[in-house]
Amino acid sequence: MAEPVRRALLAVIVAGVCLDTLIYGLVVPMLPQLGAELDFGQTGAGILLGSYAFGLCVATPLIGLGIRHWGYRLPLIGGIAGLAAVTLLFVAADSFTAMITARMLQGATSGATWTAGLAVIANHWPSHERGRAMGMVMTGFAVGLMAGPPLGGIVSDLFGITAAFLAPAAVALLLTGVAASVLLRLPESDQASSAGPLARILTDPGILGLAGVVAAVAAIMGLLEPTLPLFLERQFGSGAGTIGVLFGLIAVAFGLGSPLAGYGGDRWGAVATIRRGAAPLVLLLPLFALAPGAWWTAPLFAATGLCCALALGPALPGLAARIDQHDGQSYGIVYALFNLAFAVGLLLGPVVGALLAEAIGLLPTLLFTAAAIAAFLPALRRLAWIDGEQIRG
Repeated sequence: MAEPVRRALLAVIVAGVCLDTLIYGLVVPMLPQLGAELDFGQTGAGILLGSYAFGLCVATPLIGLGIRHWGYRLPLIGGIAGLAAVTLLFVAADSFTAMITARMLQGATSGATWTAGLAVIANHWPSHERGRAMGMVMTGFAVGLMAGPPLGGIVSDLFGITAAFLAPAAVALLLTGVAASVLLRLPESDQASSAGPLARILTDPGILGLAGVVAAVAAIMGLLEPTLPLFLERQFGSGAGTIGVLFGLIAVAFGLGSPLAGYGGDRWGAVATIRRGAAPLVLLLPLFALAPGAWWTAPLFAATGLCCALALGPALPGLAARIDQHDGQSYGIVYALFNLAFAVGLLLGPVVGALLAEAIGLLPTLLFTAAAIAAFLPALRRLAWIDGEQIRG
């Protein structure tokens, strides 16, 4: 692949991931307002957020198999085009059911963009350049995560919920045309990868261990989304703008922490870096419920974003390294597994978090989560036994 085409392709992937994450985060600060308009409470908020992950869970295995046999061109273009269509569905949604449907379809389009995009990078970038390229994808993820909640909160406060979705829909339509232009310039031989031993890949202990880490980080991030906005509104009277800015701090710290995660993976090994990110969460999470004011949670949001970056970042090149030890081709499958693990975490985190918070309160919920993380840490020692430079511990 020519270098200019490769750079253009990376730009499309980064932009697609950024836009998908931005639209995902738009909804978070709107939850109190949407709940009032569409008549749902904290459990409904958890179901709404979790429905994205449900769509991702259903679509991702099919997308991975499709890439394995037919290549990534159609999934990547279709994922971005589908995002534009889904964003317009948010504009038209006038009921809780319609909003959940749009959210599930967004999850399905996200699975196509993420799986195809990461497979392209793993397949067409040499191993010594993958970390940097995937780091740019995670930077796009962080920028979208950072921009989504403040944009959703501020625009919905000023102009209403509908207005917050119109500009991202227009950008997605434009990006679809750019993606098609770039991908259609690629030779057909660059589109598909040869099939490898699927059963052996899906039972590889290193791949499964890293997938477990991905699911755990996603569950932690997802748990905060339905619980903290309602806590901040009820406890401190925070509006959508304030909530959006606070959640944006997670993304800022995540973006700044992603290069540190790459450096840590090279210096200490991926598993050791993951442990350094996960361990502080045991102490950080319960502090949210003990804060005396909304802005006192700001350093907690930032520290949580940094810890999640350290825990999640090393998994991406680690998964590619395991595929290199198998057939060096089945990247679509392993990144479909990555997306599936992330989706499971996002599905369980918001729903379980919202149910627990409604039943027993925020502080016991966060204490329970911290205890679960503490119990998970010893399992990382077993993952550290797996061979390979990317996942040594």
